[in-house]
Formats: sequence, structure tokens, C-alpha cells
Amino acid sequence: MSKLSRIENGQRGLRADDVAALLGLYRVPVQRRDELLALVRSGSDPNWWQVQNGRLPAMWSDVIRFEKEAVAIRNYETMFIPGLLQTAEYVGAIGRGTQPDIGVEELDTLVSARLGRQALLSRAGAPELEVLVEQVALERPVGGPDIMHRQLRHLMDSAERDNITIRVLPTALGAHPGMEGPFVLLEFADEPTLVYLEHRGNSAFLETAEHVASTTLTLEWLRDRALSPEDSIELVAAVARNFA
Repeated sequence: MSKLSRIENGQRGLRADDVAALLGLYRVPVQRRDELLALVRSGSDPNWWQVQNGRLPAMWSDVIRFEKEAVAIRNYETMFIPGLLQTAEYVGAIGRGTQPDIGVEELDTLVSARLGRQALLSRAGAPELEVLVEQVALERPVGGPDIMHRQLRHLMDSAERDNITIRVLPTALGAHPGMEGPFVLLEFADEPTLVYLEHRGNSAFLETAEHVASTTLTLEWLRDRALSPEDSIELVAAVARNFA
């Protein structure tokens, strides 16, 4: 039975670190958060989250779970800095720009959820994170020059970590297979690779061999034509200086 099927059938429960991220997403009060985390750690009800919050969106629970279980996350982005490397103020600027009517509480929730997911990169046994990002995403002044300068500095700092590799697709490359849209490949130690797609609030996990193979080929094509990690960071630094 596939990983997706086991989750859909309720055969896999969220771990405590998964739950902490989700509770942050829903801004659960601290006292209640501690109570629920205690339940999870005790193992008294591995599917407690299905009962406690019927509004839990499948996208977030699955994304958080799969990211925590993955041994490698490979993310290609066309328009944005990859989510696992976004700063809080960059996330906020995206939220305000893409959803002009978003409320303050909703925006805070968006930022908290994004930052909660990033915690996995600092844990023991953190997954490998490989990101390929279009040059235009570096140059777009999301939130203004100051926010972009700090965001790009964060990319440069992140690239110094052993488990993170950043490659940039130069604009001069022209048309290429990645222009069909962003994607994430999630690789696991003992499970088949998954493809995750997200666009305008809709998302999907693809697990067929055909989808995984075609997406992997696209990733390899992009990797072969991207700047080297060293040249990529030099470009990031150059763009950051333009925002300073």
C-alpha cells in the first residue's frame, strides 16, 4: 500500500514535531497546544488530530508529514524563493501581494505555518534540500529593496549549510521544460518518490511511475543547465548588492 493510501486510510499518525507545526498554523492557544502535544507524545491516540480539528486541510497535514519523512527534498521554483528558504517578512510580502484582502490574523497564520515547516532543516538527521530557482525570482522586488536584500542574504547564509544546495537558472537560458511550472520531488528511504504540485491554492501529490519519471527528467535537465552552486551564490550576492 502506498504512503498516500496509508495516510488517507488513517494508518499513519502525525509525530509530535508535525503536530507542533500544525498547532502553530492554527494559532492554537499555548495551554491547549501543550495539552495536545502531551497526548501525541503519550501515544494515547495517534489520530487525535483528525478528531480535534475537522477543518484540518489535507494539503498542510500531508506536506508537513512528507517533508518530515523525506531524506531529500528537491524544489524547483519559477516565481518565488523556495518556501523552505523564505524569510518571515518575504512570506508576509507575498501574502499581501497575492491576496490584497488578506486579514492580519490570516497573514500571521501564513507566516507562522511557513516558518514552522522550516524547522525540519535544523533538526538532527535533516533532509537534503536541493533548490533550483529562476533568476527572475531573485530580481523581483517582493516587499521592496530592504526585504529582498535580507531575503537574498538569507539564501547566501543557507547555502553554507551542508544539507542545502542552491542553483539558479539564468534568464538567458530562454525557453525550457521547467516553464510548465514549479514542483517538488520528495524522496524517502523506504518509499517511492512523490511529486508535489501547488498552484493558486490548489495542490496535488502524484505518485505514478510516469509522473515521477518525467518530473525527475525535468529536474535533471534543469540541474545540468543551471549555474553551479558557487556561481549561483555569486549571482545571488550580486543581485543582493543591487537591493542594498
